[in-house]
Amino acid sequence: MTKKGMVYLVGAGPGDPGLLTVRARQLLSQADAVVYDTLVSPMIVNLAPQKAQKIFRGKRTKPGSLSQEGINRLLVKLGGQGKQVVRLKGGDPFVFGRGAEEAEALIRAQVEFEVVPGVTSAIAVPAYAGIPVTHRHLNSSFTVVTGHEDPTKKTPQIDWMSLGQSQGTLVFLMGLHALPGVCARLIQEGKEPSTPAAVIQSGTTSRQKTVTGTLETLPGLAKKAGLRPPSTVIVGPVVKLRESLRWIQRRPLFGLRVLVTRGRLPYNSLSELLTEKGAEVVEIPTIELAPIALNSSQTKLLRQITSYDWIIFSSANAIEFFMAAFLRQGLDVRHLKGVQIACVGDATAKALRKFGLRADLVPREFKQEGFIRAFRSIELKGKRVLVPRPRDGREVFEKYLKSKSARVDLLNLYENKIPHGAKDRIRELFEDQGGVDLITFASSSAVEHLNRLLTPARRQKWISRLPLAVMGPVTAKAARQWKGKVAVQPGRYTVPDLVEAIVKWARKGSKSSKML
Repeated sequence: MTKKGMVYLVGAGPGDPGLLTVRARQLLSQADAVVYDTLVSPMIVNLAPQKAQKIFRGKRTKPGSLSQEGINRLLVKLGGQGKQVVRLKGGDPFVFGRGAEEAEALIRAQVEFEVVPGVTSAIAVPAYAGIPVTHRHLNSSFTVVTGHEDPTKKTPQIDWMSLGQSQGTLVFLMGLHALPGVCARLIQEGKEPSTPAAVIQSGTTSRQKTVTGTLETLPGLAKKAGLRPPSTVIVGPVVKLRESLRWIQRRPLFGLRVLVTRGRLPYNSLSELLTEKGAEVVEIPTIELAPIALNSSQTKLLRQITSYDWIIFSSANAIEFFMAAFLRQGLDVRHLKGVQIACVGDATAKALRKFGLRADLVPREFKQEGFIRAFRSIELKGKRVLVPRPRDGREVFEKYLKSKSARVDLLNLYENKIPHGAKDRIRELFEDQGGVDLITFASSSAVEHLNRLLTPARRQKWISRLPLAVMGPVTAKAARQWKGKVAVQPGRYTVPDLVEAIVKWARKGSKSSKML
């Protein structure tokens, strides 16, 4: 039986991935194909399965973008092939998003569809700038108007006379280029030149920039500020509330777009903590951890686990892969009785506790060299030590154990691979989505993999001048070997410490363009 296709016209919201609806996230996780607009955050597109077909429907400033008719045909084709298609549109698909035209095309082709509303930029963008579109003491209505129509046309569809007389808030979407004409026409139709007005660039994202003035002064102020599309124009007394209500600018990392190169794991809070501080996060993992098939001698090590005196875990990943392999052998935590466990760092010890185990030793320094100092007072001669680790992992600690006459077994459980599609996502980020202000690296492997993904020319163009935030001296060394500019390195090698170090760096004014 042929699989029945379905096209979902999904509103992706105004830019901030946190404003995506639960239904949209659910559909993305099940999508066979995703067709998305220029303004959709890459973080949202990345919620789709890795195997899903991802189609960028066009570039705002480059030739080759699909016409609306071309997009309609593409959606009909994909739906007709029996695919679950998510058509991601910025904002809401039925608010100046041409979603109705796409729905009509699907009806004519007898392709089933569903509309998933999104958070419209008409409300969200002003809110992120501290401007409510309504206020009980100032107005009781608001009107959303397209900014694409030229207000000087002889027969405009917009009722400018009514807008000029309106006491409610006016919101013009995509209105930057038409701003001088919009302001002039509103004054012509009765609005006071002193009416408060604002224009917001790239609202809800790290590129958000707000300029306030009046209908008379705003066009000149916006031009002087060098604002670019996409921009939203707000007209009305509510604009005056911005001085007291603006909130997002108070977050220390507001205005900073950060590339996170580590994968999203249950115990990885880096992206979440950066977002809480106001940063716009783009996740493009340069490392994919894959298990290694164990041979008979390796499984024997696991079955003889009670013969070991120590198990050494250098990362939370090592614990996850070890426990998975351990449980596959029909063993459980009771077989670890009498075996002492050491962990590098609090995050590793925390990952161990998920399995009902507590570390016997957690050195204060969160790196392998710190382990060496912690073990100096422990007798190791003749002791059996098991070290679960990644293939090609560092052997600093292992060499030390052997120098102390310990009997060391290295158990390679997983390997670091470059994720499929990472190269295309990096290219798209820097070519089509404006790049980033800071790159974070949690390991030397992440540094190596990112640089392997780039040609020398692209590395020079995109990466060489960017500040880097790294976790520990080993990662810093790897970055400098690639001529990277290490700007942030915390004293303690934990995610919270890395985030706090980034905040301190940002507060010192290290970012050239802060928020307005």
